[in-house]
Amino acid sequence: MAVKTKLKNSLENLKGELKEKQEKWTKEWEEAKRELKARQKLFSREVKAKQDEFMIEWDEVETRSREKLDQWLDRFDIDELQAMLDRYKEENEPLEPIGENDVLRMLPEPRKLDMTLTEALKKRRSLRDFSGEPIAEDMVAALLWAANGINRKNFKRTTPSALNWQDVSVYVVQGNGIWKYLPKRHALLFIEGKDQREHFGEIKTWMKLASQHLVFVSDARKTKTFSTKLVQKTFKVDFSEGELNERARAINVGTKVQAVYLAAAAMGLGCTCRILADDAKARQLMKLAPEEKIMAICSVGEKPASIFDHVI
Repeated sequence: MAVKTKLKNSLENLKGELKEKQEKWTKEWEEAKRELKARQKLFSREVKAKQDEFMIEWDEVETRSREKLDQWLDRFDIDELQAMLDRYKEENEPLEPIGENDVLRMLPEPRKLDMTLTEALKKRRSLRDFSGEPIAEDMVAALLWAANGINRKNFKRTTPSALNWQDVSVYVVQGNGIWKYLPKRHALLFIEGKDQREHFGEIKTWMKLASQHLVFVSDARKTKTFSTKLVQKTFKVDFSEGELNERARAINVGTKVQAVYLAAAAMGLGCTCRILADDAKARQLMKLAPEEKIMAICSVGEKPASIFDHVI
């Protein structure tokens, strides 16, 4: 009995100690929760104060920025501003605008170019003789895509353009007429009917037998952009006209010409680039505006197997 009584007393003492510890822990937990809540309130007030301070500063930045923008915009003629805005809207449209009566010819998927860049560079050369045989339409699509195709979701191109002018358009002169390549639609826009290739390849007899003449046209109006004006105001460099403008546009065309050369090499086609000596008739047929200039022509086609392999 004495042992049982002793064990019972020990158990009661243990229960008492455990109860005291539970009450102590509960009290400490409640105090910790109150302290945490107080700190959360203090932190929230500090965050709110910082947010209010930031918004005040941001409002001041917005106001100053708006004033600076207004001052900058005041330097431009209203018609000049409207032209730049129209240009910006056009470039960001998902498709090129076309007229109700315009005729489009959709192009197939471009032929895949499997040749490595090293191999294409080794095979790149100017070939001025052509067999006269038309090349496949997916080859034409590949040449056009390489020169001026869309390769990103933001409508950027396969070839670079100074200040993102995108001033260069590619026209296709072939047996069934003259067409303008629309990169966003990956389609050809009809310009002029009948076979007009003779007006784009007068330098050498066999050059008239090219399957296509790819004509690179630069539009000076597309160089009048916000970016051009911003560079002029910031760096005191005028790209809007004169020699710098001409050099930049020439570089834009050059990159596209090289892209055509490499695509042609990858597909085993002949290709030669040149400048049209007398472009009066060509301009008339292409219905170009005074601001549009024919910068270069790439003639492409099947290579002749021999001197007798010409279809006339």
